[in-house]
Amino acid sequence: MSDGPEVTAEEALQVAQRAMHRCTDLEDDVEDLTQDKLELQDRLTALELRYQEIDEDQSYDDLGRDGRVGRVREHAFQRAVDGHGRASLDYNDIMWSVFDGEPSADYCYKLMRLAASAPGFEYVDPAGKGKQLTVDAAEARTGASFSSAKKTDSEGLV
Repeated sequence: MSDGPEVTAEEALQVAQRAMHRCTDLEDDVEDLTQDKLELQDRLTALELRYQEIDEDQSYDDLGRDGRVGRVREHAFQRAVDGHGRASLDYNDIMWSVFDGEPSADYCYKLMRLAASAPGFEYVDPAGKGKQLTVDAAEARTGASFSSAKKTDSEGLV
């Protein structure tokens, strides 16, 4: 004789079925939370890509260099997220899509070089295509550290 209560096979089966149902519900909750986390990461990354708090309506002239770089990063990141996770921008994209024709081509190149100092961003000069700022949204999500110490000479940044 056992000291504990006797459990029938049917009762054990019912307990197991309830436990399985709970596990399924928990798995669904984890999936929902994971999706919510990814969406929040995208939004947070877009905010982190700015150097400072920027009002969307702030004019080009009212932005400092850091604000302009932040706006370039944010535009590039959003284009990557809206596409297939990667995007490339040339100076025309910076000049017209980001700043409505305000900066010179040389200043656009400078902004592209500065924007490339963050993880996921790179300043490249592919043969025959012209200089570009490229962004990998997945890598950019890993953290938006804007430390110039992360730049290397191999990236072609001065």
